[in-house]
Amino acid sequence: MKKRLTITTFLIVLAALLISNIMGVWFLFSQEREDARESLHELLALVDYQGLDPQEAAEQFQQAAPDKRLTIIAADGVVLADTQASGALENHSTRPEVASALASGWGEDVRSSDTMGEPMLYVAKRLTDGSVGRASMPLSSIDTLVWNSFSGFLVASAVALLLALALSRYMARRTLAPLTAVSDALSQVLSNQAPASLDQYRSNDELRPLLRYIDKLMERLGDSLRSLKDERNKVNLILDCMDEGLLLLDGQDGLLACNRAARELFGVPEGSGDLAGLLIHTRSLRLREALERCHTQKTPVFLDVEDLPEPGRILRFFLSPVTGRQYEGQQVGTSILISDVTELKQAERVRTEFTANVSHELKTPLTSIKGFADMLSSGMVTAPEDQKRFSSLIGVEVDRLIALINDILKISELDSVAIDQEECSTPLLSAAQEAVALLDLKAKEQNITLTVTGQECTAAISAARYKEVVLNLVENGIKYNRPGGSVTVTVGEEGSSAVLTVIDTGIGIPPDSLGRVFERFYRVDRGRARKTGGTGLGLAIVKHIVALYGGEVSVASQLDVGSTFRITLPRVSPQV
Repeated sequence: MKKRLTITTFLIVLAALLISNIMGVWFLFSQEREDARESLHELLALVDYQGLDPQEAAEQFQQAAPDKRLTIIAADGVVLADTQASGALENHSTRPEVASALASGWGEDVRSSDTMGEPMLYVAKRLTDGSVGRASMPLSSIDTLVWNSFSGFLVASAVALLLALALSRYMARRTLAPLTAVSDALSQVLSNQAPASLDQYRSNDELRPLLRYIDKLMERLGDSLRSLKDERNKVNLILDCMDEGLLLLDGQDGLLACNRAARELFGVPEGSGDLAGLLIHTRSLRLREALERCHTQKTPVFLDVEDLPEPGRILRFFLSPVTGRQYEGQQVGTSILISDVTELKQAERVRTEFTANVSHELKTPLTSIKGFADMLSSGMVTAPEDQKRFSSLIGVEVDRLIALINDILKISELDSVAIDQEECSTPLLSAAQEAVALLDLKAKEQNITLTVTGQECTAAISAARYKEVVLNLVENGIKYNRPGGSVTVTVGEEGSSAVLTVIDTGIGIPPDSLGRVFERFYRVDRGRARKTGGTGLGLAIVKHIVALYGGEVSVASQLDVGSTFRITLPRVSPQV
């Protein structure tokens, strides 16, 4: 605005100077011509007053006014004398100024001279003796004088223009200073800053009412901005506290907004301007089809998406159409609520597999028991030794069924959220020795050497559950070992952790099974497990117990060499 005001003022001054210069030149030209006419009148009156003959009058005129021309013309038009022509001149009776002078006493004309070849101003007077005296002068002298004066006008105009430019800029700055101050104050209010004082302009009568209204406007604007900011902070806080991700899309499925959970689900850091990762859902054909269905049918749609760049993750999308709503001036087309259901789906899969495995594992001994019982009750087995053998087989299957049910109950107990986790501590080395002693007879039967070594340390775990862990690991080491083999239990400390290591020299675990040995009912060799009577829940129980007390379990193995199970538990100071 200041530039426009400066330019406008400058153009007004320029137009005024142009008009004044043109009028000045015109008035100067008119004045100079009038002065020249008066001068010629006076010279002719002087010539008439002297009453000299034509030649003498011409000579004196040339001496007095060398830049002017005098011509004495008889009444019949014959030229009697001329100050600037030699020889005979044509008859001048037809000249307009001569004819007018003979008729009325004076005559004037402006035209190009045939003799001089340039525009001339002619003034003629009828003299006392009846002849006509004509004085003339070239208009070029008047033009030269005018143009010489005009150059001075130009210099003065240039100086005036520069001064006008400086003054216009100064006036524009002074005029717009209050508006600039008001604009800065409003900008500071919008930026949530304290506005600058406008007191220096309040004495201005023209600005006082405006500043009063602006004060009220700024006060209301500040209150509105604070209210909007508070509401926006509340909304952002609610969105950021959500565990579910939220995306807002426009009508063309472009991303408008997202919350913290959505950024975390798609791996976009907080504060990052790159939101391309949040649009990864467009790569899912099922999700694109769901978006299209949501747009066309105007109905909510939900689906689980597994075909994501990160393998193994499952996200549940709830798509809802949005109409008549805007976000920061843009129309919202769809809202998407996203939740990570990977663990839920895995839990469902585990429960399903667990139910199927339990049914299968229970069905096998029950089928055997029923078969043996039917054979005994039907009288098909009559020999006493066969009846005894069948009764013994029924007892074996019952024991196996009881062991399976006990392991299932243990798993259920460990899965329960109500399990008691009171503070407890156990000396690992002595507890391991007690547990291993229970398996000493079984190890000798299979010619397996059991060894417990290490240093005493105390861990935050129940003694009964710790012994159960040791029993399961050592028993597995005995079952899947070879005659003459060994199982070594080592207890030690590493930093703030207590470490239990069980090393066997058995058959080992294939590499493709290492990641699954802690799954429920998973067996590397089902035939050998049947033969040794395993339930497939031992290592799953170990994993659950260790996790329950904040520990970790890992396994390393090599076929035909052996396996190493390593357990870390939080170490505590022994109770005195």
